[in-house]
Amino acid sequence: MANPAQLKALAYGSLLLSVGHALTGRKFQKLRRFQELPSLAYTCSTVGWYQGSGYLILIALLNFQWASNPQALEEPLNRAIAGLITLIAWGSSISYLRGGVVSSGLITAAAGAIHGWITLRN
Repeated sequence: MANPAQLKALAYGSLLLSVGHALTGRKFQKLRRFQELPSLAYTCSTVGWYQGSGYLILIALLNFQWASNPQALEEPLNRAIAGLITLIAWGSSISYLRGGVVSSGLITAAAGAIHGWITLRN
């Protein structure tokens, strides 16, 4: 069974990543080249970035829920959700690394690995 303290740590870590993610978005969205994107690209990029921050908050909420009931991670649906979170993190990591955003790629890969280890190791 997953460790509730580790699940809470994951939740708090995800909240911190969400804040960092949102702040990073503000930083690159101030770049002149970003501001000069066509309206559709600018809008979709901005909205998508903050959806990513919301996704990290959702992961935190799931981990808080699992911390209060770690037995839930023994159910197939919750295991599938935990596995999907891990796969999405690794997929995002690959995209960051291919795009040359190494720090975000490494952080995202590590977050996915830690999440998978804590939630799926049974």
